[in-house]
Amino acid sequence: MHDNSTAWISGMHQSARLSEQPAGGSGFDLMVRAVAGVLRNAQDGELPLFAWTLGLPQPELSAMVARCFPELGTLEWLPQQQYAAIVAAAPGEFRDLAAMLLANRSATADLQHADWLAHAVAAASLGSRHLWQDLGLTGRDAVCRLLEQYFAPLYRCNTQNLKWKRFLFAELGALQGRHDLQPPKCHDCAEFPVCFPISDQADNAHGNQR
Repeated sequence: MHDNSTAWISGMHQSARLSEQPAGGSGFDLMVRAVAGVLRNAQDGELPLFAWTLGLPQPELSAMVARCFPELGTLEWLPQQQYAAIVAAAPGEFRDLAAMLLANRSATADLQHADWLAHAVAAASLGSRHLWQDLGLTGRDAVCRLLEQYFAPLYRCNTQNLKWKRFLFAELGALQGRHDLQPPKCHDCAEFPVCFPISDQADNAHGNQR
């Protein structure tokens, strides 16, 4: 790996460790904690490698670090070709999820902050654990507070109180006419039968036949 990337990753790893600190009370603090959690989990191998870029252009990622983690100072950039190759590894569902989240931004939410968070949530949705775990949060309640503040229209649509990862993929599937769309790693989870009861899977199968 290029020497510049070693320093860059080291700095990002330091910032990501902030997610292990107690969460602050504001929506911004919770957003920063979630972003840091995704960076940490990506660097620890819990999320795909592209997640520590958040799928953002390098200048935008640098701006995010400066705003959310000012104590790090200016990070040395990776060579653009190397950085672009990492970002390009993101699956199509990642970009689609991020776009869907941002399209449902709360009227009072800062656009740039919501964009960063949309990318973080989309990246965390591709992990193999519960969404709150891959966001580095304390539990489902923290995810609810975060989504309610930044993506209220989407938050209000979860009237059946589904697991958030399942709900996000179901909403994306409905938008794309892919009613059987599910999170890619959920089948490997021991709690799959809890999140996706057999009755629900049968309903989806019947719906696809209509």
